[in-house]
Amino acid sequence: MKLLKSSIIAIAIAFSFGTVSSAIAAGKIENATGGQVKEAIQAALTGSSAALDGLKNGANQEVIVQHIATARQETKKIEVGTTLDPIRNKASGQLRAANTAIGNGEKENAEAALVEAVKGFEQIKALYK
Repeated sequence: MKLLKSSIIAIAIAFSFGTVSSAIAAGKIENATGGQVKEAIQAALTGSSAALDGLKNGANQEVIVQHIATARQETKKIEVGTTLDPIRNKASGQLRAANTAIGNGEKENAEAALVEAVKGFEQIKALYK
C-alpha cells in the first residue's frame, strides 16, 4: 500500500513538472500587455532582418540559424488577435522554411523565405495599434 501511494505521488509530481516546463519552454506570455507585444514584434523583426543580412553578407550559418531561432521564439509572444494572426503564422512559417533551407544548403530559398518573413513582421508592426 505504501509503495502504491508513493508511486501515485511520484507520477503526479512528474506530470505537474511536465506541464509547467512545457508552458515555460513555449515562451508565451500569459495575457501580454500592448507594450510586451510591441517589443516581441520588434524583436522578431530585428531577428529576421539580422538573419537576412547575415545570409546576404555570407555570415556563419550558426549565427544565421541563431537569429532565426530568436525570431521564432519571439513570434510565440505575439498576441495580435484574429485579424493579424494569419500574417504572424505565415511569417513564422517562413522563418521555419528559411531554417530548413539553410540546413539543406539552399541559400536562395532561405533568402526568399526570410524576405517574406521580414515583410510579414513589418506588416504586423504597421497594423498593430
